[in-house]
Order: sequence, then structure tokens, then C-alpha cells
Amino acid sequence: MSVILFSTLFGATRVAYLRPGPMMKIPFTSVGQSPYLFTAGFGSELHNFSPFNTAGGAFISMETAGWTFGFSTAQGGDTTRIANLEVSTYRPPVEFGFHLQRRVFSKNNVSFSVGLQDIVFENNTDGFSLDTKELSFFGIISSQKAVGNYNTNMFIGFGTGGFGAIDTVQVDELSAPPTGTNAGVFAGAILNTPYLEKWGGVDIVGEFDGNGINVGLRIPLTSDYRLNLGFTHIEKLPKWKERYW
Repeated sequence: MSVILFSTLFGATRVAYLRPGPMMKIPFTSVGQSPYLFTAGFGSELHNFSPFNTAGGAFISMETAGWTFGFSTAQGGDTTRIANLEVSTYRPPVEFGFHLQRRVFSKNNVSFSVGLQDIVFENNTDGFSLDTKELSFFGIISSQKAVGNYNTNMFIGFGTGGFGAIDTVQVDELSAPPTGTNAGVFAGAILNTPYLEKWGGVDIVGEFDGNGINVGLRIPLTSDYRLNLGFTHIEKLPKWKERYW
């Protein structure tokens, strides 16, 4: 069992590291099956220091016979503009998310998987409802390569829903919301290093999730426990005081 103890992140639309695999927000595929029957953990995001604004959640996932299943529950941060956070009465709904994925091709160092990500149900004042904006059908291809004591896994994929370009800051509230299916390209890489090799090595994570760039570290505490850290949407750090992510 591998447990994520804590994740401190800056920004997000959904909490990072709560989906199956080692990546922060994008899907993961590999040639071989995970050595663990299931993985569980929890994480927290820090969106703003003052006023304090956080999000958090927990997850469990499993992989068997080429299938990957995931379940997560999370409560997002307050999406009110930072200037109004101190007087905001908004309470983010609790979300329940599901992930379904199938590895359909694997040969040598290349694998290809398809699936559904962020099948999210929100528990709001009207009861449970499916968030169709987040629902994403995706296809992802990966290539694995060893370079000395380092191992890399690089990804590129295409997805609908949450992988399409969005912006949480509404410039014109009177403008009509976009229609049609949102879609976009995502990509990423994970580099496994020989540091703390006896526990699996430190991983360096980098990805473009269709909306922004995320970077992170996965530090092994033992052979079965990891501490995941990261920054999401680092390209928006210059606008830190203007938005919640």
C-alpha cells in the first residue's frame, strides 16, 4: 500500500494527486502493471495565504488485469475573488469522483490507454448532480526509457471536458458561456532518480494539463509511503494576488 501523506500545492480546479497514478492532474499509463493492488492517500492544496483558502480530499485506486479504477472525494477552495474572500459566504460542495481506465496496447517501451476521468458528482443544495464540465474522455500514449540510473516515462494525450482550456476568472459576467464540447491536448513526464533508491527513488514530475503547467516532487518516506509536493499552474504565479489559482 502506498499512502500520500500530504500535498502542498498552489492552485487547482480539482485537487491534484487524487487521481490514479503518480501524475498531478493528467492520467498515467505504463507498460507494466503497478506492484500494488491498491493505493490510498489524502492531500491538501493551499490557494491563498491571506485570507486563508484551501482545498482537500482523499482517494483510493486499484489496478488489475489492465484496468485501473479510482475513487476520490474532495472539497474545493472558495472560488470567490480574493478581494471578497473575507466576506464570502460561499461553501464549496463536496465532490465524489470516479476514474475508469483500460490499457489497450503495450509493446516494448510503449503503452496506450483510454478511459474516463473526473466523473464527478457534487453534493450541493439540490442534491447529487453530475458535473458534465469536468467529465473527460481521454486517450494517452507513453514511452518509457532508462538513461543510466535514471528512468523516464513521457506522456502525450488528448481529452475532452476538463482537458480543454478554461479560466476561473470571469472577466465579463454578462457574456454568454461557451457552448459545445471542450477538448484539448495534455502532456507530461516523470523522471525517477537514484536518490533514496532503496525506497524507490525520488520522482520529478512535470506536466501540461490542458490549462497550465504543474511541477512536483514525489519523495519516498519508506518503500510504501510517499510525500508528494508540488506547484500547479506556475505560469499564473505573477497574478497571485488577482486570482485563487
